[in-house]
Parts: sequence; C-alpha cells; structure tokens
Amino acid sequence: MSALTQSLNTFIDDQIKTGSVSSEVEAEQLIQTAVFERVLDRKLARAEEQVKQGQYFEADDNLISDVLAEARTRIKTSN
Repeated sequence: MSALTQSLNTFIDDQIKTGSVSSEVEAEQLIQTAVFERVLDRKLARAEEQVKQGQYFEADDNLISDVLAEARTRIKTSN
C-alpha cells in the first residue's frame, strides 16, 4: 500500500468518524471534487496569464461555424 493510499484511507476514515460524510463514497466524492477544483483553478490561472500576455483570440461567428463544420466532417468520416 502506497503512502498516498494510506493518507487517502486515513482521510476517508476521519471524515466518516467526524460525521462530515456518511459513507466512503461521499468521502471519495469530496476528494474528487477537490482534485477537479485544483485542475480547474490551474487552467483558469493559465488562461488568465495568456490573456494578460495577449495570447488569445475572439470566438466570433465564423470561428464557431468552422468548428461546427469540422465536427460534422469528423462525424461523417467516423461513421
């Protein structure tokens, strides 16, 4: 058993013992939510930095039309 697994098991047990959650599944969902939030925060920070540096483009109607056309083409070729 890895140190991470032990830490997760301890966290889950503690959450159940303190009544913060009622089951292992709920505790695991807390962990997943925290991980997803961290990933999202990193992506948002990276995007904000790119905007500050002028590394962005506006999604106008032409871009959206092009993306949709490409998606339709990919769907047709995959079927």
